[in-house]
Amino acid sequence: MSVSDPLIKNIKWIILKLIQDVEELGYISDTNVNLISLCENVEKVFNSALSSVSTTFGFIKATDAWSWLEKAAVCGDSSITFAYVNSVEHTAHYQHILTRVGRLRLLIRNLLSRKALHVPVEYLLKNHKCGIYKQNSVLGDEILTEILLSLFRQCSQINFKLDLSNISFLDVTWELPEIVKLELVPCTQLGISISFANEKAVIIDIQSNSVIAENGRIEVGDLLDNLSGVHICSATKGKLNAILKSCKGQPVNVTIVKARSSGANEIFKPILALLKQVHIDPVALRSKNFIRPELNWESKSTSAGFKATFFGLVHTGKLGDVKQIDKAVRLLLSPYKKTDSSDSKHKVVRKPIYFEVGEIGVKVVDSQSSNVILKHSYMEISSCGSVSHLPYYFAYIAGNENCSNANEFICYVFHVKNFEFAYTILQSIGQGFQRTHFAV
Repeated sequence: MSVSDPLIKNIKWIILKLIQDVEELGYISDTNVNLISLCENVEKVFNSALSSVSTTFGFIKATDAWSWLEKAAVCGDSSITFAYVNSVEHTAHYQHILTRVGRLRLLIRNLLSRKALHVPVEYLLKNHKCGIYKQNSVLGDEILTEILLSLFRQCSQINFKLDLSNISFLDVTWELPEIVKLELVPCTQLGISISFANEKAVIIDIQSNSVIAENGRIEVGDLLDNLSGVHICSATKGKLNAILKSCKGQPVNVTIVKARSSGANEIFKPILALLKQVHIDPVALRSKNFIRPELNWESKSTSAGFKATFFGLVHTGKLGDVKQIDKAVRLLLSPYKKTDSSDSKHKVVRKPIYFEVGEIGVKVVDSQSSNVILKHSYMEISSCGSVSHLPYYFAYIAGNENCSNANEFICYVFHVKNFEFAYTILQSIGQGFQRTHFAV
């Protein structure tokens, strides 16, 4: 193998450029134009020509770079420094990095920041017979490893000031989005609504008079990444307001990932796909003309949904759980309940309607006048279901505002002539819950 490997040449040239940049600025930050090139080439070195190993059952399994780098931290070898161990532990701490690719990338950034990039190469050189890399690779050839070690030692003299908390997209790209960190006054609500897409919490609405709107930098399409030290993902869907309440009386720390940087009007590419999933038009977002979909529901409807009868409604008070549906249906079907009866808590309606299930919620349309008589977003619907021995009846319960904040609930009961329609409607509402928006 030639001692002038292309990867080594690239790394040498980039390090020289970085040294020049340090002479001017004193340090290297995430905005440096040469940083990503360095990281990409270091990643290629660690990933190139890894040896395969035999498993217990005789299968051949390829080694991955993150796995051996992680194991090296606990091997007890004298070449392994505290800075290296600390870098590995910091990387392993972030459970929301989902891939080994992402972990390797965060580890490289950690090693640069802690001046320890040379440590794993030094370990390999000292234990060159360990066979982690094939001999026809940079880290498998002793001479090339020595050259690389010299370069990485130079790199470890450079002062890197990197934001190691900017990790949300390392699984998919080396590019880093702009992030905004806020310390808000103690509050019980941020004043935003979010929808989840691919484990990310996309902001789909911001209340104009909310605490988070006061900053002026947060926009629809941005991501809520961290709330009071808790990483926000689909696992925290129902816990957002509980997280806020846990820091009652204390400042609320929020980390926001910007959909577009302050210096440009381009959407961060990995966020584009997320915006489409939550039905935000990137073009409208760039022009700041985005309107929350729920606000566009018309008072009349021309599309036909499922033909049904709006049987009636029951006020369930502060209870919005599915158990209330059985009680509501039984109450409305009681032989002692007159057709036209009405009081403060229940009402029999029996109006022919069309039941529409959409992307953002449900809509009930008068079949004669085409007027929309009910409309609820999935944020407002707390539960839906039917009674087992009455399959032609189904219902949903909605709050007087978003479920997490509602204090009054109403159960709306419907009747269909085909029980399969009831099943399909409930299944569709259930799928809608997967797209539910959450108020924080």
